[in-house]
Amino acid sequence: MVVTLVKHDIKYAEAMHALSSMPQVRDALGLPAGKVEDTINFIKRECVDEEAGKTVPRVVLDEEGQLIGVTALMFIDHNKKSCHIGSWLGHEFWGKGYNLQSKVAILDIAFFELGLERVFAGARKVNIRSQKAQEKLSFIRIGVENDYPQEHSWLEIKEKQPCVLNVFEREDFVRYRTALKKVEGEREDYLPQLLLADESEVAVREYLNEGELYEIKCGEDLAGVALLLAKSDTTVELKNIAIVPKYQGKGLGKEALRQITAVCQSQGYHSIIVGTANSSIDNIAFYQKAGFRMEAIEKDFFSNYPEPIYENGIRALDMIFFSKEL
Repeated sequence: MVVTLVKHDIKYAEAMHALSSMPQVRDALGLPAGKVEDTINFIKRECVDEEAGKTVPRVVLDEEGQLIGVTALMFIDHNKKSCHIGSWLGHEFWGKGYNLQSKVAILDIAFFELGLERVFAGARKVNIRSQKAQEKLSFIRIGVENDYPQEHSWLEIKEKQPCVLNVFEREDFVRYRTALKKVEGEREDYLPQLLLADESEVAVREYLNEGELYEIKCGEDLAGVALLLAKSDTTVELKNIAIVPKYQGKGLGKEALRQITAVCQSQGYHSIIVGTANSSIDNIAFYQKAGFRMEAIEKDFFSNYPEPIYENGIRALDMIFFSKEL
């Protein structure tokens, strides 16, 4: 089952009006009986609000390109890095898994494109079905009214009735979306990703076909790679880990490293080591935040690279090794 999100367009007005006019949907949303012209005006307002950066409204299409509902990121606050989500599906599409797929698709936009930290999902207390639909999602935090009292108060004022408040946190969603997949067979196609972390093609080719190579997946997308080399029966080296630009700075590296650590532990290793250049300031902080301790420094490790490497205005000369007990 795959859904597609597309921008609002007047061509969807009749289908949207038909679905939202069904009593089950209209009553759940608290909508008055309206005309197609009302839906057209709604679509126009949504397009204007998106242009202003206030919302990201999307039409939900099924595998056959049929409109099945609407979803949107609303009240986007880039200072707080948060927003609210609103969505509905046509009654005939309830209970078929489309709710999960449409939520994942719009949250991909929220967390990976907009760089938000949390997305609030509210529901009127009388709308039991909406609450139960949200509770089925494994990556949502339920009942956060006490954690976010201002958001909860604002929601109840907006809806003019008692509401529950739930939230999607980026860390939870990233954990849900991230997976490791061991690469079997040819590895040449992964050279571009490996070169993101090690700029020397000569150096990468020396270990390209050694150890175990893993894809780091975000859903169906290739988000990065990781290569592990056994150093002994008890120690393994994370020789290369790279995240593609689209997913950098979004928490996938942290989650991938957590999963890699778990894999190494399950394989019987007692410690994992990783090296990074003295110039890689972000990496040095990253590994320490993940519980790694500085182990050793190999001076002039990068001196023999064909071309000098500079990061943050610093030439990469020495390799700093970190280790973590498993």
